[in-house]
Amino acid sequence: MRAACPVAPPPLGLRYCARPAFALERPSQVDADRVLYRLPKPQPDGRTALSLTPLELLDRLAALILPPTPTLPSSPKTPRASPSLNANRN
Repeated sequence: MRAACPVAPPPLGLRYCARPAFALERPSQVDADRVLYRLPKPQPDGRTALSLTPLELLDRLAALILPPTPTLPSSPKTPRASPSLNANRN
């Protein structure tokens, strides 16, 4: 391996796509009924962790996921603006 050969960093989009949705080292199972989730920063009330049931944790994580946006089907009968018409709009 050459030491003088620089390694290019991954593109910005790839770097964020490759990250996990949340830090995997924060949750830990206390017992069969409780999960302890350590917060990245202390809350205003001083809490540094949340003690939740597994279903409560999944409910909070699911609330962070945005619903899919409906896409309208494109129809060949729908008129579209010509690129040449848009170019003459000065």
